[in-house]
Amino acid sequence: MRFGRILAGVASFSMLAVATDTPAAYSANSGPDPLSRDRRITSLARLAPVDSCRNSDATPTNGMDLSQTRTASLGFPRPTTIGAYTSLNIAVLPLTFSDLPYRDSDHSALQNAMREFKKYFEAMSYGRTTINYQVVALTDAVIMPASARSYGAFGEYIDLERVVRDSLNTASSNLKLSSYDMVALEMARSETVKFWPVAYTNSIETASGRVGGAVLAGGWQGANWRAITHEVGHVWLGLEDLYDTTPPPQYDGTFWEYDLMNSFRGSAPELTSWHRFLLGWLDDAQVRCISGTTSRKTTHYLSAITDRNALPKMVARSLSPGRTLVLESRRNRGYDKVDDSVLVYVVDSSRRGGDGPIEAKAELTLNRNRRPRPDRYVIPVGPSVRVEGVTIRLIASSKWGDLVEVVQS
Repeated sequence: MRFGRILAGVASFSMLAVATDTPAAYSANSGPDPLSRDRRITSLARLAPVDSCRNSDATPTNGMDLSQTRTASLGFPRPTTIGAYTSLNIAVLPLTFSDLPYRDSDHSALQNAMREFKKYFEAMSYGRTTINYQVVALTDAVIMPASARSYGAFGEYIDLERVVRDSLNTASSNLKLSSYDMVALEMARSETVKFWPVAYTNSIETASGRVGGAVLAGGWQGANWRAITHEVGHVWLGLEDLYDTTPPPQYDGTFWEYDLMNSFRGSAPELTSWHRFLLGWLDDAQVRCISGTTSRKTTHYLSAITDRNALPKMVARSLSPGRTLVLESRRNRGYDKVDDSVLVYVVDSSRRGGDGPIEAKAELTLNRNRRPRPDRYVIPVGPSVRVEGVTIRLIASSKWGDLVEVVQS
């Protein structure tokens, strides 16, 4: 969930507990997969240039002046106001209220959550980004001037602007917030505090300069690294909500539980190959682009999205302006707890975040015993699928990846 408006605040300062943990090594292919050397694989020279798959964002603006707000998108070019995707420096401020005190146990849980936050982003980027975070010491937690209830924390939606303004005005004057890219505000854990975690996607004016945005979590989602990470994905990376809130709300409907920007409570939080492509976390050689000018039939090897290597991670075809067909290999490892498959989906950037802008079309598998999940939005399961005149067939699978054939009408 995200929210964006301009907010003027006052800089604050505090003594910081510095996180010094080192990210764990991420899973990698220990050796080349024989499938990756299959003679049927179409050479890169016979594929379309990668730039032809950098589809433009088609989100309607409805007359909004985007220069006055941070923007999120599912296309190219990337928003210019977000910043670099190679590093993040974030301050984490605990908030304590008269009716929701921040405790030692909350602080310990928050530190653990931030360690996982760091590991996740460094894994999703295949080591291409560096996360630096600093958690304010418990003795310097921000003492809020009003009760949590008065901010709406016990309801579904909290008064984010007021929380951000009051927390920055009240925090210790020793903290130079402008030295950070953004701040994360954290309230104590409590099952009775039901507000949804939320992102403040505009930069914030403070007495020491600008801060590039804020996120707020706590209560029933307190110290939840996935909730914090999802909201930071809006502020830092300019990524959209992938769930569908159109009536009736489906949330995980069009894309099951794939991608943390879709479901931070799901079993498949690995970022999609499309998101990694947007963020520059894939090399051009890892993107296999086809178009109407390439051969009618092409064959591709896809290395599992979880694995850190130089092998191909994505097959893409532009269907129309703002709409792209994508294939990627999913495996039951890394952050994913899923059945192995080739995930086929369509990115539709003409749909706003929260309107289901990514729609799963199939989970390709050679396992004849596999059945579709009985969800509201049923994703077809089988060895092949046809999407808008393009037929995708799974030829072979291994522990490390998949071999697929793509036939264009």
